Amino acid sequence: MTRPWSLRGRLVRRVVLGACAAWLAGVALAATVISHEMSELMDDSLEASARLSLSLYRGAGQVGTLAPGDSAIRIIDGGVAVTDAPWAPVTADGGQDLPGWRVFRLADPAGDLVVEVGHTTAWRRDELRESLTWLVGLMLPVLLAAALAIRGAVGSALRPATRFAGELRRRSAQDLSPVATPDLPIELDPIAQALNGYLDTIRARIDAERQFATNAAHELRTPISAASGQAQLIAAGLADDAAAGRLAGALSRMGHLVERLLQLSRAEAGAMGAGPCDLIRVARMVIDDIGQPVMFDDGETTQAPVAVDPDALALILRNLLRNAVDHGTGDLRVLISAGPALTVSNAVGPGAAFRHATFDKGAGSQGAGLGLAIVTRMAAAHGIAVRYAMTDARARVTLDFGPGPDA
Repeated sequence: MTRPWSLRGRLVRRVVLGACAAWLAGVALAATVISHEMSELMDDSLEASARLSLSLYRGAGQVGTLAPGDSAIRIIDGGVAVTDAPWAPVTADGGQDLPGWRVFRLADPAGDLVVEVGHTTAWRRDELRESLTWLVGLMLPVLLAAALAIRGAVGSALRPATRFAGELRRRSAQDLSPVATPDLPIELDPIAQALNGYLDTIRARIDAERQFATNAAHELRTPISAASGQAQLIAAGLADDAAAGRLAGALSRMGHLVERLLQLSRAEAGAMGAGPCDLIRVARMVIDDIGQPVMFDDGETTQAPVAVDPDALALILRNLLRNAVDHGTGDLRVLISAGPALTVSNAVGPGAAFRHATFDKGAGSQGAGLGLAIVTRMAAAHGIAVRYAMTDARARVTLDFGPGPDA
């Protein structure tokens, strides 16, 4: 199981680590520059000391006793060392590194006078270390201030997200209203939009289920009441000879309605496979099962494979044919065409119209008002395009399956 983590903490850590890395790189660069500049400055001071010593000795002709320390001077006059130094004599002018010393040699071009001035390497290193210590000491508070500023800035930037999370946490599970996001950053706005989309979908489905339950209860009430009434008459011995038939008819209508409700539930759940199957074979089986005269034209095609589950296809065709039989006036035809596509057509009377809504049916209809709703949902679940047309006193429903699975 993944451990919970804080977005704010992760952002602060990464930004602070980045700032520290940049700070260390800056300090390292500054230390390199300071080391170079201080070495040049110390070399310049050695050269200045050598020139000063040369001028003073040339003017005075002598030099006093020099105390040993971090610097030393050697003066050679006419090949004789007037003052000695703890390094071997140097033969070339300029700055040179000797063991433990940095030495600058200057010779007088007008005579045999030579001056060598040196600093100990340890002293130069101590001076550099002290300068870098002060640099780090002065820059460290800047880093700490930057870390605090980064923490505050990240917290301020994430405040709209934390408010959004708090609002979601306080919402009731029954509250499906859209979530308000007045100040959410554009990076997080898609989350709120997707959430509101889910809430809209859930709310629509709950409303549809409530309406479905209400309509189903209303539709079931009539056959149940009729069956109950006939059963009570039969039980009391007051029924006539046709009571049993009326009871059977009420139970049949109720069974038909329950079957359609189960078909609609399967269509909405999409609880079927993906095929493939042969459209012509399934169509012939459904036509034979309907038991009604149907003119079938297979377009001189022996096979029409489609990527649809055979049970789902049979359910769609059975509802279309049953709807045509119940609401048409005859001349029922089924045509297979290229695509492949299947068209169910039948003659209709004046004022006929397709009714797609759940439980929507015409006056005097004995059906459940679910046939086309089942067709629409099942076709959508399997990617079948459905086209409805009412022309020339005929109703036409075309199922377009697109390219077959072997195309």
